[in-house]
Amino acid sequence: MFPNSFTQSMKKIFTAACLSLLSLGAAWAQFTVSGTITNEDGVGVEGVVVGVDLASGDFTITNENGQYQMELPAGSSFDLTPINDTEPLNGVTTFDLVLITKHLNGTEALNSPYKIIAADADKSNSITWNDTIQIRELVWNITTSFPNNTSWRFVPADFVFPNPADPFQTAFPEVVNINNLSSDITADFIAIKVGDVNNSAVTILNPDTSLLSNISGHVFYDVDENCTGSTGDTPLKGWTVKASGANGTYFGTSQTSGFYSIHVPPGTYDVEIIQLNSLWAACTAIVPGVTLGNLATANVNFMEQAVQDCPLMTVDLSTWGVRRCFLSPYFVEYCNQGTVTAEDAYVEITLDSFYENVSSTLPWTSVNGNTYTFDLGDVAPGECGNFQLSFLVSCDAVLGQTHCSSAHVYPDENCLPPLPLWGGGDLLVTGECTGNNVLFTITNKGDDMTEPIPYVVFEDIMIQMQGNGVQLGHDESTTVTAPANGSTWRLQANEVEYHPFETFASATVEGCGTNGSGSFSLGFVNQFPLPDETPFEDIDCQENIGSFDPNDKTGYPYGYDDNHFIEQGQDISYLIRFQNTGTDTAFNVLIVDTLAEHLDPASLRLNGSSHPMEFELEGRGVAKFRFPSIMLPDSNANEAASHGFVKFTISQQPNLAIGTVVENEAGIYFDFNDAVITNRTWHTVGEDLVLEVTENQVFVPGVAVDVFPNPFESSATFLLKGMEAKQGLLKIYDLQGKPVRTLSFTGNKLLFNGSELTAGFYFFKIEEAGNAISSGKLMVK
Repeated sequence: MFPNSFTQSMKKIFTAACLSLLSLGAAWAQFTVSGTITNEDGVGVEGVVVGVDLASGDFTITNENGQYQMELPAGSSFDLTPINDTEPLNGVTTFDLVLITKHLNGTEALNSPYKIIAADADKSNSITWNDTIQIRELVWNITTSFPNNTSWRFVPADFVFPNPADPFQTAFPEVVNINNLSSDITADFIAIKVGDVNNSAVTILNPDTSLLSNISGHVFYDVDENCTGSTGDTPLKGWTVKASGANGTYFGTSQTSGFYSIHVPPGTYDVEIIQLNSLWAACTAIVPGVTLGNLATANVNFMEQAVQDCPLMTVDLSTWGVRRCFLSPYFVEYCNQGTVTAEDAYVEITLDSFYENVSSTLPWTSVNGNTYTFDLGDVAPGECGNFQLSFLVSCDAVLGQTHCSSAHVYPDENCLPPLPLWGGGDLLVTGECTGNNVLFTITNKGDDMTEPIPYVVFEDIMIQMQGNGVQLGHDESTTVTAPANGSTWRLQANEVEYHPFETFASATVEGCGTNGSGSFSLGFVNQFPLPDETPFEDIDCQENIGSFDPNDKTGYPYGYDDNHFIEQGQDISYLIRFQNTGTDTAFNVLIVDTLAEHLDPASLRLNGSSHPMEFELEGRGVAKFRFPSIMLPDSNANEAASHGFVKFTISQQPNLAIGTVVENEAGIYFDFNDAVITNRTWHTVGEDLVLEVTENQVFVPGVAVDVFPNPFESSATFLLKGMEAKQGLLKIYDLQGKPVRTLSFTGNKLLFNGSELTAGFYFFKIEEAGNAISSGKLMVK
């Protein structure tokens, strides 16, 4: 028999063990937490996130009826929290502003506490005129969210407002508190769409965006160079920040205040600021290992310092288009991307010879022929400005003729550290029509060249000449001539290796002389890139147009043939045009361009726009261009002022595979109307572009050309479909553009005997009475 003290001890141990087992059993038990979320009218709201621990992933999402359900451990305590912060503009219109204004004026009060909460856009616990200002700015696309509020708020359905006419009189709950969960519970909520007081919001929401976490911060110019924020530091606008992680790469753009924001899925990211140029360096350029859970936030600021005190002026020349016999515009935009003020800056604009009756919003200070000089004054670091030119396109121009103009901004000194291997050579190619010939001049503006460079001469899209031995001293020139036969001639020379800005120099001459029919070739100038790679120079070439699609997208250069071949690494400039063809003024315009995966969002550079614009890069590469309060008149009221555009340049992703097709389109939103979707542009990445032109090019509508067999061993047949040649000519060229055979023929069929040709590739061109009919590629086996 055990002592009494031992018995008492065992009783205590047994009792504790039983209690522990009971507790353990309770912990293993689970109870159901469920409910329904509806709007004030009882309509279920789909896509609301309901969670108890969002950071660790304990949440669920309401279904199409607004219902949710989750199993949670017995004994747990938590705040049941509904969340959705997507699409702030959903349900918010000018009619809501009218209703809120009536409430403020005392003419018609909002008749429920939920409508009153919805009207409190700035979350000040009262309805004031500031609420109407914030709603108006959202409606007009001046802002994209409520600065102090979420898109939706949620109140427990069983909560009774002590004073329904003033729901802010006492604090109302927005969560349901659960302490020591011991049974199934039901918790319903009323969903309130902020800004929507007539319950017009769509109740099918996007839950994915709600689960995104956020990385945000500011970009500053660290003037005092202490790598910490201080009152003397100035915000930097237009800088790109990217967050890269296992879930992908996401982007944000700093705004006027220097603030940027990037929404990302939960995960770990390296956050990096993209440098504008080598004049700048960040105190910390990459912040690694930023980890966020669901709906978590992280603040990452970037302080930029000047590596070198130097201005760096940029200029862009752009337009929505030029029309023969009509007034047309040019928009000039300039910026200082350097680190110190550009003093006494000015820009020279050289207009095409067919542009006349010039006027401008900024008076020019001098004019010399077609070159106009505009004083800009002092331009501070980060400062941008713009002005507009108007001109009449001469009726003497041929419809479809290309007109080229250029801009050069000063100071144009290059303070960027030169690449150590650059020898200092700097090539300039010019071209002119001298009557019987096209004369190209290659000039070296820089130091003596240390080695020869190659050049190529194109006739339309055919290589007609190649040179390999151009080596020039300082200010030395050489010339190359081509016949004035109505073809479009282009000379392109490789730039001196390791040049700080340029990879090539070129010039194109269109409309010099005529072909056999008394006309000249059109449409070839923009198939090639333009020689304006330096930041302080820009060239714009436009084909004058007649009627056109007013809402479209064009990629420059066009690229070769129907596949739009461009070289690997070639930047693409996109022009998105829009026109208000409705029956009333468009108050706001928004362009959304989801960039192709083969383009590098971090490289995007704005080239100009027709109206003041706000730009933001977000997500994995969604470019948004906002024109708030644009007040774009309809084309019936003012056709000339009904047009607009935005233009930007972007790089390919590195090392795209040959044959990659880069496609892109954009959506244009006029006020609250559905998007107008532009045409889809495309380019194909090529290598040795002339060899990539595998399809026959036909230059006469209704005509087709077949070549068979191709490749061939001894002979091939050329068959014209849709025409009979009376003065036909077949020309065969080698890869250097040298003619190897010329045959005349009549009719629509020619048997070509090429048995004496060595195996390899050749080009052919078919003409009729001097007019180009077709061109293409041959292969001898």
